Amino acid sequence: MVVIKSYKGGIALHLEENEPFDAVLEEIAEKFEESRKFFRDAALALSIEGRILSGEEEKRLIQTIDEHSDLNIICLVGKNEETNRKFIKALKRVELQREENNGRFYRGNVSNGEVIESEGSLVVMGNVEEGGVVAATKDIIILGELSGDAYAGLDNNDGHFITAVKMNPHICKIGVLSYTPGTGKGFFDKRKSVPCIIYNKDGELVSDVISPEAMENVTTI
Repeated sequence: MVVIKSYKGGIALHLEENEPFDAVLEEIAEKFEESRKFFRDAALALSIEGRILSGEEEKRLIQTIDEHSDLNIICLVGKNEETNRKFIKALKRVELQREENNGRFYRGNVSNGEVIESEGSLVVMGNVEEGGVVAATKDIIILGELSGDAYAGLDNNDGHFITAVKMNPHICKIGVLSYTPGTGKGFFDKRKSVPCIIYNKDGELVSDVISPEAMENVTTI
């Protein structure tokens, strides 16, 4: 029911489409328990093949892996391998900072009135809802929708960015530069549910749909 494929930077799970999901989870638990020493505490991206999962099923699957391995699943990735590779590169950068006690992972949604801060980079594994605020001295990566406020680059150094799986912010700031939807340069159509990145280019904040070219622009600053 479950086939695990390992590749550099991640693992792929091929799941049998027609088997009961609970039975698939049991086999995932067995396989990762058996492979615990092999994978150890690696930080990896995860892709799922052969079966479309609901959001709740994805959560249960990741929870099962957490309980039966020492892996740190950074993110779920899709089918565009080149874009995923660049996105994972950025996430691995944040993971390295976390290992140096220089970053923070936050699991869950940031609700109206909540403020989540990090002395370093911040990865939010959920949505930043309208009225919610996230702030970091370095980069911000949101593995969900950004509808609230995001403040990155509070150390005022160059090269920081804000990225989200779906970008629909109230306001974004990187250092002293502000970005307001509808007034900035290059802001993509908010109807597109695609990953987007905001960064400093030639003294102003611009936004791009995440692509190999966009990530190269950020990582070469």
